[in-house]
Amino acid sequence: MSKLSSILLILLCLALLASANPGLQVSSDAGAAASPAQTQSAAPEVKPAQSPAAAAPSPAAPSTNAQSTAGKQPAEVKSTSPSAPFESGTVINVHTRLVTIDVVATDAKGHPVTDLESKDFTVLEDGKPQRVRAFGFQHPVPPDPKFQLPKLPPNVFTNIPQFGVSSALNVILLDTLNTSLMDQSYARSQVLHYLDSLPPNEPTAVYVLTDDLKLIHDFTTDAGALKQAVKGTNIKYSMLLDNPMAATPGGRGSNGAREMERTRRTMRMDETLLALQDLARSLSGYEGRKNLFWISEGFPLSINPNATLAPDEEADFEGIEDHSTKVAKSAQILTDAQVAIYPVDARGLAGYTAFSAERQGNISRNGADFGRTLMQESHHLTASHDTMNLLAENTGGKAYYNRNDIDGAIRDGMNDGSTYYMLGYYPENKTWDGKFRKLQIKVGRAGVKLRHRLGYYAAEPQAIISTNPKQRARDLANALTLDRPLSTGLFFEAAVMPPSEKSQNKVTINYAVDPHTVRIEPGDDGLQHADMDCIVQAFNEKGKPANSVIASEQFALKPETYQKVLKSGFPCQNQLALPPGKYQLRFAVRDNRTGVIGTSSGQITVAAAVAESKKTQ
Repeated sequence: MSKLSSILLILLCLALLASANPGLQVSSDAGAAASPAQTQSAAPEVKPAQSPAAAAPSPAAPSTNAQSTAGKQPAEVKSTSPSAPFESGTVINVHTRLVTIDVVATDAKGHPVTDLESKDFTVLEDGKPQRVRAFGFQHPVPPDPKFQLPKLPPNVFTNIPQFGVSSALNVILLDTLNTSLMDQSYARSQVLHYLDSLPPNEPTAVYVLTDDLKLIHDFTTDAGALKQAVKGTNIKYSMLLDNPMAATPGGRGSNGAREMERTRRTMRMDETLLALQDLARSLSGYEGRKNLFWISEGFPLSINPNATLAPDEEADFEGIEDHSTKVAKSAQILTDAQVAIYPVDARGLAGYTAFSAERQGNISRNGADFGRTLMQESHHLTASHDTMNLLAENTGGKAYYNRNDIDGAIRDGMNDGSTYYMLGYYPENKTWDGKFRKLQIKVGRAGVKLRHRLGYYAAEPQAIISTNPKQRARDLANALTLDRPLSTGLFFEAAVMPPSEKSQNKVTINYAVDPHTVRIEPGDDGLQHADMDCIVQAFNEKGKPANSVIASEQFALKPETYQKVLKSGFPCQNQLALPPGKYQLRFAVRDNRTGVIGTSSGQITVAAAVAESKKTQ
């Protein structure tokens, strides 16, 4: 967690204590500007918030501060949320956008170049020069051993990043969905070997992709804890992997067999891209660059069901399914979250399995069948490497394949991505038409090699939402799934109050939403407008959905109320009816102007006594 986030968390906790203890006075003049997002709106004039309020009202009070329909009087905010003061910083609106680019600079030997200045760089968008307005340099810094995060009060939950760091973060993704059993085992042993020598200044998290994405250990520099987490993972067969017998006699492929292969590959690709997007949403709240090491055999960029036919065989399917645009748009989501992908081929130095002992009894060593097998494997290998290259190039990472030292590839990648420059500019082209814009970075020094993302899609989030409501509904449903990683694109805290007679025997959740992660638009009426939903989904002890509720809040804020919101956050409230029992809660807040979602999880126990007392009255 950055210094900004840690200060924010401390202030929130103090505010909660103040609400419970009126005698406690909270004051602070701490202030820090939030670092720009990867493609972020920026106000032409930023007015910092005033000093935080001395105390926050009780989180049990109902929220009555937002208007639900147009034409009502401007909202007067009286904070009923779990926290009061938020850090001042850039508030998002729609006047212009700051585009930022992470740039890795290396010399002829591959060593980082660390003494470049802003004046050394030239930024081109679609060939046109852009003025660099933001510049920074990042390199590994050991974590502060004295840094400790404050504990949240009871029954308060948040998605504010909980790791303090001032250097690049690293994520290892063990992909079992796209990787054979044998290669999973080898890759895991190589990751463990790498962790034996994990540097103390390289914060690392580990995820696993099976049928879905799972976090097995959050960011830490404790190599022992990471090793234990990796050792606890299971090798799992993927039902969606290509059938190695598809090109052998007896399985050489009827139309149905090849169609099934195509369907499996498409499903693998879709599930993998969805997982990468989920990772981007989970990591977006962490400031700075995140290096994602995707340990996998990958998936094909294009799907050609006729690729393995012999020259004398007739093609049964017309055309090739090219998914490069879908992959590139997933890469855009990753770069928006400042995530660079470093694909590492889990096959190591790949050979042909047609020559392996395991397949000696399954294929003929001569003739068309053997040639078809070699053709199939060559096609799959090349196609998966194309995907790795595309994802790496579009996010500013680097692909590693045809090498057995997977641990060495991870080490090289972490060294590569730990030192970088950040460049920011406001595009001269103000038309957000959804088209791809090519980025070129040049440096005025000979012998320096630069690597960065290749470009971005200039799309207004509002346009994406209005034209694809089904996708928005799917995104929300996925975010509310209990075992998905938390999304940090929109920060909030949620205070959970148990049922009471005052709440009509319902669980009450009061939210405080960080205004600096919400899009706020000035209206012709002179008011500041925002639109969001807050949702809670409850799961019973068996993990089954028990109940859910959504509250929609449309804010129209007067200037003085707007200043209050900058300090106390946007309030929102859910009330949820639950029978006695223990529940897991999944909270979500969505900015309806951008589609950005933040999620967190919590727990609540509903006592039987409350329910019974209600019945007897």
